[in-house]
Amino acid sequence: MRVSLAFPASAAVDRPVSAAICGGRVKRPSPSGRRAARAAALGTLLLVTGFGAWPASTPLRVAATIFPIYDVVRHVAGSAAEVVLVLPPGASPHTFEPTPAAVRALAGAEVVFVVGHGFDDWAARAALGAGVSRLVPVDSAIALRHVDGRIDPHYWLSALNGKAIAKTAAAELERLLPNARGEIEHSLEAYLARLDEVDAEVRRILVDLPTRRIATVHDAFGYFADAYGLEVVATFEPYPGSEPSVRFLVDFQKTIRACDVRVVFTEPQLATGALRPIAEDLGVKLAVLDPLGGLPGREGYAELLLFDARAVARASRGETQ
Repeated sequence: MRVSLAFPASAAVDRPVSAAICGGRVKRPSPSGRRAARAAALGTLLLVTGFGAWPASTPLRVAATIFPIYDVVRHVAGSAAEVVLVLPPGASPHTFEPTPAAVRALAGAEVVFVVGHGFDDWAARAALGAGVSRLVPVDSAIALRHVDGRIDPHYWLSALNGKAIAKTAAAELERLLPNARGEIEHSLEAYLARLDEVDAEVRRILVDLPTRRIATVHDAFGYFADAYGLEVVATFEPYPGSEPSVRFLVDFQKTIRACDVRVVFTEPQLATGALRPIAEDLGVKLAVLDPLGGLPGREGYAELLLFDARAVARASRGETQ
């Protein structure tokens, strides 16, 4: 299995942005014009330096925007392809802007596997700069959630949907590598079996909980909750990085009290500065649910789902992380 990252080991990770409450400001992502200009500059860099060329003798290279998709693809690809990860672990897809190093690493990739639905639109800019024309969403055969008129893009957060993603990736890899069809199908079969085991283990971890109600910093865990019988009763931010209105905060606090929620889940990719004083006022603890992984304790997609299941179980039982 060939694995590479689209960023150097020493690269600085984008820091999540703190939300401010009641009249404060929230740092917004750069305007589309600035991003388009940056993408054009990155593309020019590739042309000038010659990074766009890729030796014909190298194995097939494909890329994925976020760690869960990357990990699924690399398990399905096995040794048949080199897989590149675009978003550094720990970075937020909601504030990420592709660096020249990320664009250079995409050079020569035949396809970029994406989430879509506005979640990783920056992939199109990076791919354009690297000369990659094919982007493949991995949501085929997945029943998508709709929240407030928008599609919830966090569909990878259930093992069943992970299996659908693996099948979509396998079909694309087989199209690109017809001579490796047997190896890809063997890898896919083994990985689907692994995800069946993970699904059963998650259900075992979450059985007989004192409460199945959870609250999160933003609405990333709807698919996880739907798949495993949980209920997300409150979210702190209406959308990632957006400032909660006063009314939204009042409703959040009322729901936390009414539902007797004792723990609010944050995410390692998002700041918690605005949430902490609210949690203190409510007398609730903060714990971590991770939608992306790639960090210690969740170095694989399967491990990510198990990490989140155990975090929910501990919080429900009043245990510390």
